Amino acid sequence: MGRLALAGVVLLVTSCASTKVESTWTNPSFPSRKIRSFAVFASTNYPSGRIEFEQALTDGLRKRGLEAIPGYQFVSYDEYPGKAEILRRVQAKGVQGALISKTVQRFTSEQVNPVVVGGAVSSGWDAAGFYEYWSAPLTFAEYTTEENKFIGETVLWALPDDKAMWAMRTSTRRTDPGAFADDIAATVAADLRKAGIVPE
Repeated sequence: MGRLALAGVVLLVTSCASTKVESTWTNPSFPSRKIRSFAVFASTNYPSGRIEFEQALTDGLRKRGLEAIPGYQFVSYDEYPGKAEILRRVQAKGVQGALISKTVQRFTSEQVNPVVVGGAVSSGWDAAGFYEYWSAPLTFAEYTTEENKFIGETVLWALPDDKAMWAMRTSTRRTDPGAFADDIAATVAADLRKAGIVPE
């Protein structure tokens, strides 16, 4: 995150104190464009949690006037299509973007340097594409802890350009995917509008 030019750092508490928005970023080099429809994906190894999150965030964004579609309508929980196939499916429905959320770090009350078993923390969204970002969820060693803190990223990718247009970093103690989605929905909708990426 330090390598990116932050277009505006916010230290906002969302509707629930369990989740805090740490920062948002808008790509200064990407041409201005309105994304009228986008698919909502969660990058996770937890299928039921993925579906719960995608549906809850989609519902929250739709309530705020955005044309969001849950990603499981394009990619079911038990399949792993390639990039070209995902693009074919979303473009067939006229979808112009992919909003992808993932956990990039986990901190615990006993260990502040989590051991990453698989995947890699992003070093810059401009260096990757939506498929690489979505298809490589992080997994972690198991700990017996009293409390966890999760650092998450939510990134909007323009399709078929495969460029990151907007991103948000959050910290949360939520373990319920739907509750976390409810926490961030209002901020996602408001900041996308503020950045001029989605229609008013």
